[in-house]
Amino acid sequence: MKGLLLKELIMLKKGSVILIIFFILFGINGLAGNATMFFLFPLFTDLLLYGHINYDEQSKWQQYSIALPYGRKTIVSSKYVAMAVGAVVSTAIVVLSYGVSVAIGKAEFSLKSLVGYVILSLAIGIVYPTFFLPLAYKFNSEKGRTIMLFLNGASGAIAVFLLTAIDGTGIVAKLSNYTNILPYIAIAAVIVLFALSWFISVKIYEKRDL
Repeated sequence: MKGLLLKELIMLKKGSVILIIFFILFGINGLAGNATMFFLFPLFTDLLLYGHINYDEQSKWQQYSIALPYGRKTIVSSKYVAMAVGAVVSTAIVVLSYGVSVAIGKAEFSLKSLVGYVILSLAIGIVYPTFFLPLAYKFNSEKGRTIMLFLNGASGAIAVFLLTAIDGTGIVAKLSNYTNILPYIAIAAVIVLFALSWFISVKIYEKRDL
């Protein structure tokens, strides 16, 4: 798998200039007081790594990969490992950015905030590939992205409708009683979904006609 991960790193290196520019822009906006910009780090990293699948398809790499000493399970696993590593690295950058904002007086340090940054950043970095990768392996990267965008819009509309139709305020009030454990439950659920997504992607790719 080392060779496959090295391939991901080389492809990421080609887009490193764009990555650095966006990270600087996000960081400046975040340090200016808009801390939510920090959470674009893991999202943009995911988008860049997800784009590698499109490059693989355009270059016909998936067809050539059959000749390599890697099984399809290993090829899929390398994508998930790359995404997980990207989530961890981008989370480290988020924590570093938070530390800088505290040091320059733009934010006040609290352990609760720090834990929140870590959990939310990891969740963002893991959720994206969890849903996009199975769709990309089932169809292709472009169709997978289109379907996912449609699902995002539909799920958002359904969520708004449900909160409007029922006592959304009451639900939020009940959830607020569990604010101390909700982040940990959320990250545990995301990790379980990530593992399930990997299993589904492996099964899809093993049966896919390349």
